[in-house]
Amino acid sequence: MAKSPRQEFRGKADAQNLPTRLEELTETNKRLKRKIFDLYTVFEISKHLSSVLDTPTLLDGIILTCIGQMGVNGAAVLIAKNHHNDDLTLAKQKGLSIEPADDKFIPENSPIFELFRTVHFKPLSYGEILHQIGDIDEVHLLRQIECEYLIPMSLQNRVRGLLSVTRKISGTAFYDDDLEFLAILANQLSVTVENARLFESEKEALEQLRTAQSQLVQAEKLAALGQLSARVAHEVNNPLGIIKNYLLLAREASPSSNNAGEYLQIVTEEVDRIAGIVRQLLDLFRPREDVFAEIDIEAVVDETLLLLSHHAQACKVKIEKQLPPGLPLIWGSAEQLKQVFLNLLINSCDFMPEGGRILIDGERNEKELIVRVTDWGPGVPPENLTQIWEPFFTTKTGGRGTGLGLSVCYGIIKSHRGEITVTNVSGAGARFAITLPLRGDHAAG
Repeated sequence: MAKSPRQEFRGKADAQNLPTRLEELTETNKRLKRKIFDLYTVFEISKHLSSVLDTPTLLDGIILTCIGQMGVNGAAVLIAKNHHNDDLTLAKQKGLSIEPADDKFIPENSPIFELFRTVHFKPLSYGEILHQIGDIDEVHLLRQIECEYLIPMSLQNRVRGLLSVTRKISGTAFYDDDLEFLAILANQLSVTVENARLFESEKEALEQLRTAQSQLVQAEKLAALGQLSARVAHEVNNPLGIIKNYLLLAREASPSSNNAGEYLQIVTEEVDRIAGIVRQLLDLFRPREDVFAEIDIEAVVDETLLLLSHHAQACKVKIEKQLPPGLPLIWGSAEQLKQVFLNLLINSCDFMPEGGRILIDGERNEKELIVRVTDWGPGVPPENLTQIWEPFFTTKTGGRGTGLGLSVCYGIIKSHRGEITVTNVSGAGARFAITLPLRGDHAAG
């Protein structure tokens, strides 16, 4: 059957258009492959960046990805430096002559932000921005960073950063797929940079907390020193009186007498006693960096009792130690734990003004060492049991308490990965139980 003239004409037209259609299909295929590759790249970068919490490393990774993926000469990132405002500062660049600096920024009231909100945070070309807001200072900065396209890093309807790319090395225009890729990349960057900033803020807050805790410890040491000073002055005064008397006896003794040497020996011993008292005070109250090491908890208790002996005697308080023999070493700071026991014992003495008794006992199990300090005072009022660990909470009257002692104890024990609790004991008073973990080589017993 012969073809009609119309069919022959259509067949010839299709044959003539075939190369063009093939070219279009080939180009579409290339763009689809490119889009798949772009999405894969975004996926891989997102997976990598989700584990990076260092902001400069994040920015480096994104900028290098932009340069490699887009084939541009350079790129730059402007980000907000803090949560207080949305000023965007030039933080990182590659392939540009301008260097990052605090004075290279876009203020939070810039019309650029409103422009991006108007276009629903889509990428904009430098020409579009210049046309919409005019040649203002922010646009001058965009010229300095050779901006061809500016992509907003939006988070919760706020622009938290800007990604700028230069022209392509090839001189070709940016396709819609290119801009879509850059938009996805910028959004991913905004989330990861915010996560990194939050992590850095948490680190800074933790460091400030540690500094504050250290200051509290030192403040409580000074408060304890104030309470001990009168007792220590009396304790030092006693050997000084003995030294004075025996020096008089040594001066009056005749050269032939054998007593002079004995007197001088007593003087030497009393001087050593004073030096020991002063050394203990210096060891306890001087600011120093506490070093964690293997320590004997019983030795820590003994040193604390020696330092507190005269104070307890003056308060008519009998302190009994009934720790089981052979307690294992623990990992911690002897000076910090000495501070804990000193605070607890002084606190117990303060609540027994007519005198009384304190018992220090303990036990161990497979994983922990427990030391208890029990007094025969009035105990802790039930309504105060949860408040006594709070800084500046005190029930002492007449300005005798700072309200820091038990808070400091709590912080020190927590830093040792331990626990400190308080209960009231029937037939006695308050009981403070300190639980400290054993080291791995002692935990099995």
